[in-house]
Amino acid sequence: MADVNQLVERAKANELIAQNLFEIEVEIMNIARCTDFFDQLLLMVHEKFAVEHVWVTIVDVPANEHFIHALEDLESQDHQEHYQKVTMLDFLQATKSTKQPILKNQQLQKWRGLIPKALRDQIASLAMLPIVVEKKVVGALMLGSPNEARYSPDKDHFFLRQLAVKVSLSLIGVWARERVGFLATRDPLTHLRNRREMEEALSQELSRHQRQGADLALMFIDCDDFKQVNDVYGHEVGDLYLKHVANLLLETTRKSDLVFRFAGDEFVIILPYQAQEGADIIASRIREQVIETPMPCENGSIQAKLSYGVVSTETLAKYDGRSLLKAADEELYKMKALKPKSR
Repeated sequence: MADVNQLVERAKANELIAQNLFEIEVEIMNIARCTDFFDQLLLMVHEKFAVEHVWVTIVDVPANEHFIHALEDLESQDHQEHYQKVTMLDFLQATKSTKQPILKNQQLQKWRGLIPKALRDQIASLAMLPIVVEKKVVGALMLGSPNEARYSPDKDHFFLRQLAVKVSLSLIGVWARERVGFLATRDPLTHLRNRREMEEALSQELSRHQRQGADLALMFIDCDDFKQVNDVYGHEVGDLYLKHVANLLLETTRKSDLVFRFAGDEFVIILPYQAQEGADIIASRIREQVIETPMPCENGSIQAKLSYGVVSTETLAKYDGRSLLKAADEELYKMKALKPKSR
């Protein structure tokens, strides 16, 4: 009778584990962003299975850059150690390239590189659940405990394997959806946000400006010499020129500023919380940086030249997104009119 009761209890426990795995899968499989995916995954594993410490170890290679950025965004939001970057060599030495879960409670020294620094002295046993994307192990979901017995190697891996597979398949789906969303809102050449995204962002920023009473500025940029670059060097160099300018715009703006490719050789920058004086200073600094950073090319270098117009809401009696763009465009052409026509 005791054996029967044990079987019943084990069946109930397994049923609960299976139910928890199902709930995790349902919750994470339709998430749209990788940052939200990792956030929800770590939270649910912690809560559903009372895991003391749970984090993601990610292999630090260029192919994983998107996942690394997502984990960095997550960590910056709540300042907790949710992930650990590790070199490919250290990861392979610890895991032996396996695609199966590993449980360890002895000789954890070689695993220290896979554990966040703040947790290294607290982990007496751990479970490594490989995350596989496009047939490659990109990292692992890591479970850690101060209890040496919790992840003893002699324990069954069945449910851990199930969780590893569910996490990998769900992440592939999230990554694919995020890429589709990215392409829908980005300019394919420069990877800046596109005009449609600019219109939506400007509407949102104007709404926030009106609620908070804060200043908002907009900078309209035109490349003076783009046509000449295309004519002299060809369209391939012209494309590189636009990407060069786009990268410089990103490098010289604040995190709160929003940079867009408006059309052709035109760019727009939304400058939240900027009155006219501050916006003028930022715009001048951007132009100087672009001028001082020529683009290397096969026969030397090409210096980019910009004209711009910048307008703050404080200078307009009435405005909406369209009138703000129009006012900045008018200021842009005032600057252009003062310049010589030749390169």
